[in-house]
Amino acid sequence: MCKFRVFLIKIGFFLKFNYPVVFTGGEPVIYPKLTEILQYINTKRHKVIPAMATNGVLLEDFEKCKQLVDNGIKYIDISLKGSSDKECLEIVGKDCFSQQMKAIKNLSKLGVELTCSMVLTMHNINSFCKAIGEARNNGAKQFSFTFVIDNSESKEKGVSYLEKYNPLKLIDAFIKQIDKLNSITNNWWIEYSYPTCFYTEEQLKLLENKLATKCQIHTKNCITIDTKLNLLPCNMHTNISLGHFGVDFTNYKEFEKLRKNNVYSQITRELDALPSKECLSCKHLKSCRGGCPITWKNYTYEEFKEFKELIKRKF
Repeated sequence: MCKFRVFLIKIGFFLKFNYPVVFTGGEPVIYPKLTEILQYINTKRHKVIPAMATNGVLLEDFEKCKQLVDNGIKYIDISLKGSSDKECLEIVGKDCFSQQMKAIKNLSKLGVELTCSMVLTMHNINSFCKAIGEARNNGAKQFSFTFVIDNSESKEKGVSYLEKYNPLKLIDAFIKQIDKLNSITNNWWIEYSYPTCFYTEEQLKLLENKLATKCQIHTKNCITIDTKLNLLPCNMHTNISLGHFGVDFTNYKEFEKLRKNNVYSQITRELDALPSKECLSCKHLKSCRGGCPITWKNYTYEEFKEFKELIKRKF
């Protein structure tokens, strides 16, 4: 069964004004009723903005791209994996780079708004500029990056986990390539992931106006619903249901009532909690809010501070 989620940005889903609906996944293009859904959206009086996050593999077919555009898709995010077929094969098990470049070229010809996103890991951090350059040459104009966040339960925990995966090393490797990236394009940003305490003040100055604001868990400005119509905290928490659309709520008024439910309130309060009381005195609190909650899954703030001190002593 296709893992397919409908990401509803803004609570405008229940209101009488414009709002985007983002199809994500899994891979939404293989969902058999996608065209049917887009056609249904087009029949609504409200100005809905259909958008999609995809790996772009099937969009190497120009007619497939045209079908989506003709049925109302307004925005597409293609998730790049590497900088070549060989690297993609090593990272995700499929040599998909050439297909993605064809998809970008097709979508550019059709004039649909397009972003290329990339999850940065130690596997692609030294080659991502090459991928961005190729995408730019094929018509992509804007780019977003996310530093990898481990959503799985790791055997290593605490300082041992940080020593093994070292997010500071990943950030440093990215910072060293900013000049090269800017020579390709200035239209890029980093999606909400690591908290500001992961960066030095010098790095934050270099990233001024390039860091995205808080996520939906903190801002509470959108909802995520999976294929079983479960209401999720976000697309990183697929195993937590806050309610069921069609059972617990069907409109904004019922959703507001659900939000006051003890279970809903408890779960969202726990996810929204700051990693440390020290965050309260941080000058970046308003924009950072402790980073993505998943960041702290395998270590605590105190363990991160211990790791930073260990790094300082080594260097």
